[in-house]
Amino acid sequence: MSTSKKTETVMRPRSLADDLRQRSDESLEVLFATRPDLLHPVPTDLGQLAVRATTSPSVSAALDALNHIELSVCEVLAALPDPAARVEVHAGLKGAVGYNAKAIDAAIDRLLSSALVWGDDEELHLVRVARESFGAYPCGLAASFADSRRKVREYANKKTLAEKTLASGPDEVRDIMNQLLWGTPAGTMRQANRSVRIEDAKSPLEWLLAHELIVPVSDSSVVVPREVSISLRSGLLLKEIKTDSGAPVLGSVDFKRVNDTGAHAALDFVRLVETLLEAWSIEPPSQLRGGGLAIRDLATAKDLLRVSEHLTALVIEVAFASGLLAADANEGWLPTTAYDRWLSIDDASRWTLLAQAWRDMARAPHVVGGDGGDRINSLTSAVERGFINPLRISLLDIYVGLDDGATTSAAIITEHLDWHRPRRSSMVRAAAVSAVLDEAATLGITALGSLTSFGRAVAKGDDPTKVLGALLPDPVDHVIVQADLTALAPGRLAANQRRTMAVIADVESTGAATTYRFTENSIRRALDQGQSANDIIEFLSALSKTPLPQPLTYLIEDVARKHGVLRVGVASIYLRCDDEQLVTAVQADRRLASLKFRSLAPGIVVSSSPADIVLEKLRACGYAPVAESAEGAVLIHRPDTKRTSVRAAASPVTVTGPSSRLVTAAVKALRAGERVDASKPVSTNGPRSTTSQTLVLLNDALAQGKEVWIGYADKGGMTSERIVEPLTITGGFLTAFDVRTNEVRTFTIARITGAELAENVDEEGTA
Repeated sequence: MSTSKKTETVMRPRSLADDLRQRSDESLEVLFATRPDLLHPVPTDLGQLAVRATTSPSVSAALDALNHIELSVCEVLAALPDPAARVEVHAGLKGAVGYNAKAIDAAIDRLLSSALVWGDDEELHLVRVARESFGAYPCGLAASFADSRRKVREYANKKTLAEKTLASGPDEVRDIMNQLLWGTPAGTMRQANRSVRIEDAKSPLEWLLAHELIVPVSDSSVVVPREVSISLRSGLLLKEIKTDSGAPVLGSVDFKRVNDTGAHAALDFVRLVETLLEAWSIEPPSQLRGGGLAIRDLATAKDLLRVSEHLTALVIEVAFASGLLAADANEGWLPTTAYDRWLSIDDASRWTLLAQAWRDMARAPHVVGGDGGDRINSLTSAVERGFINPLRISLLDIYVGLDDGATTSAAIITEHLDWHRPRRSSMVRAAAVSAVLDEAATLGITALGSLTSFGRAVAKGDDPTKVLGALLPDPVDHVIVQADLTALAPGRLAANQRRTMAVIADVESTGAATTYRFTENSIRRALDQGQSANDIIEFLSALSKTPLPQPLTYLIEDVARKHGVLRVGVASIYLRCDDEQLVTAVQADRRLASLKFRSLAPGIVVSSSPADIVLEKLRACGYAPVAESAEGAVLIHRPDTKRTSVRAAASPVTVTGPSSRLVTAAVKALRAGERVDASKPVSTNGPRSTTSQTLVLLNDALAQGKEVWIGYADKGGMTSERIVEPLTITGGFLTAFDVRTNEVRTFTIARITGAELAENVDEEGTA
């Protein structure tokens, strides 16, 4: 029996490195899968792996990945003396609300597998960096004072003494202790570091100080000794352990409604992108000196799209991320040539490009704008957030895990994330979760709080085009023109018809149907772009299912009749018109006084203002002038669309774990490194053999696919040991896979001091 205990003591690991050496290959693979940062670069041996696993960045990342129960167990281990037994962890949590023995054991096993804790059930060691991360008072416990305070030692020995002592005091002392018991056990007190006798205590704090229920640690601060806290808590280290509420489901909704609503949202988002880029094709906003889009241009785009500032920024940022928008050195922010190709494909394919760009981009549109002086401009690097893409992927993964039609909300998902990743919980993350879910609903990835079928395809990395295409209605080829100067498109028009209608009429509402309104300004806009009254009437007649109402034809003909009656020339600037009364009315119009018209002859006046200013002000006042050349020919102004070259698209950000092949290779390299260290003879630098013997052994190893232990001298004469797998031997060079560094390298055979099959080297380092 004693021999068994002695053997167990010898086999017990003395450090994390010893613990790692006793683990199986499968355990090491689990460690790398749990903490992928340890793989970059692959450690040379298990000692280096142990050092890397205890560095602050690696431990912090590992703690960030823990759920609430696992983090609670870590805090308990930080509060207990090092090392602590598994039964001590259970004892400190047994009376906590939500305690579950199986969940606690699973959490300890997870901490052991991730190397945040090492040892065995009798001696569990929490790594130093993790212990320090919980601050000076883990579990709200201060240091022990039993060795220096007699009364405190009595509280430790007699479990009920502290409670009886506290019950004998005035009522106020109970309130004070309740504040210090489960929160921070430290408080402030004037002249704390002084001796107070029980009979001399004049205040509740002095009474507690006299009974050593609190002890001074400086002239102005006191703490509750660990022994007192544990006694008053009845040995409990944490009051509550939050349990996982399961899937973050709020309710359910008809899945067909989800898909139909999402499909309409998808079409609407495509329309928003098209509307914005069409406007910027003609009047592109300028690029700020430091890059980005001016706040006033964002406000203009918001008025154009008629959505919130956040969703306007979303449209802009997604267009930019998908390569449809870029900055031109001379013109400002312009659609790229890829935009023309995007216009030529079907709506489902258009949406796919936008949705995938949103999923992969590292930009956070919800931070654009803001209140106060710290406003962030769209299309700048300040919009990028390192956490936003992993968060977006995590949220989509949560949705993928729900059943079709299952609904959730930002509040429920935030609570779900706070349990699974409590260290990352913050107001910033909560705001980002709400913003990302709003964006997903705007794109149609979610609808009615549930994931759409084509949204699921996007979330899983599949092509959603066919799924969405089957849900979209076929384009309509007609409108219904009504006598109130409106037209109703009972669906989505084809691209060319939709763009022409957007010029002739103003879009009043969108959705399952689109409502257009014809106005003088919209008809004049079409005339200014080169269409004649006959062109407009013919287009509408062919598109309308009903005859055009007279009010509309009268409007078109009336605007066309007035269009071009006034003409602006370039001879200082002149206005001429056959209707002298109209010219007289223009001169008398007070709104045009700043143009300072002068009469030259009947029907002709001149101005010193530029022609474009004269045209703009006349149109603003309700006139319909056109420009003419020096020869008297009418100049039709057709705004040419502008484009810039396609920018190099940023590589999509993907959140993936290490491949199984890399993990396996890393474990293999670690084992090789350990063999090299274990195989080093005391008095030599690697194996020794002649060049001919080395060549024979290398060729045999190449033929049999075996590993070889070699000594290799570098240019400086320093010899190192390697374990390699020969790949080729040609021209005096050996090309081999170095299993320790996980690289393919080329060795000069003349510099190989010796070789031995790795399987022939025993633990003592002899062949």
